[in-house]
Amino acid sequence: MAIFAREIIGRDVVDSHQQRLGELKDVVFDTPTGTIVALRVQIERDLEPSKLPWEVVDGLVQIPADDISRIASRIHLKR
Repeated sequence: MAIFAREIIGRDVVDSHQQRLGELKDVVFDTPTGTIVALRVQIERDLEPSKLPWEVVDGLVQIPADDISRIASRIHLKR
């Protein structure tokens, strides 16, 4: 899991319209199962975090795993 996380850190995160939301900074795992629980994203400077549907944790927008569509060269969100 640590190797996987290192491979995707720094990738662009895009919404369902392919608009860049920001850059992946951290991955939150459920330790017992190894599944991804959430992504922590540094959003673009021109975006207002309070207008997004996700909470802010330690200055990063935390996106639940349920909102991830797929992880490829970019991380695609469902909305």
